[in-house]
Amino acid sequence: MAAGSLVDYHSPMMRSLVARSGLLLASLLAIAACERGGGGRAACGLAALAGPTALLTQFGIPNQTLSQAPRNLPERIVARLVAGPAFPAVVGRSDSLLLIGVEGNLPPEAKPGYGVLVLDQHEKVRGVVIYEGVPVEGAPQMGKVAIGSFTVPLIGIQLDPSRIEDPRCPLFPDSAIP
Repeated sequence: MAAGSLVDYHSPMMRSLVARSGLLLASLLAIAACERGGGGRAACGLAALAGPTALLTQFGIPNQTLSQAPRNLPERIVARLVAGPAFPAVVGRSDSLLLIGVEGNLPPEAKPGYGVLVLDQHEKVRGVVIYEGVPVEGAPQMGKVAIGSFTVPLIGIQLDPSRIEDPRCPLFPDSAIP
């Protein structure tokens, strides 16, 4: 490029560069958060992004999406923001719908859009992952998640946790429940 020429910030190459820079920045922030958080392992920061992303792909596999709320639920579970902190949560029912009440203060930038209740193959509740955006298309709503000033839809899935979770970096740490 000649000296004094203008950069076209709307060119496909610049958009790609900006997108990659944003992804790199998000990854570095997740790693740094993990390093400060107590595990000291960069792998947990990456797992905090990769696990919830992999979870959403599991809705495309037949017979894993829950059509109704499970019968047996613990009174307390762990709720995890994608690439964020884990919170304790209480479980309740209203008729056939589940009500998950998340305890604690959301980070100011958090804008929850929906929750996913995760069960293992033996119908044991693992926890709830809270995402931004809109729920997975076609997934039946099983209830609501109340978190901060937000109340968002709850959908569910039953799967092998090893598909979404590194056992050294649990998505739903028991330590989050007092």
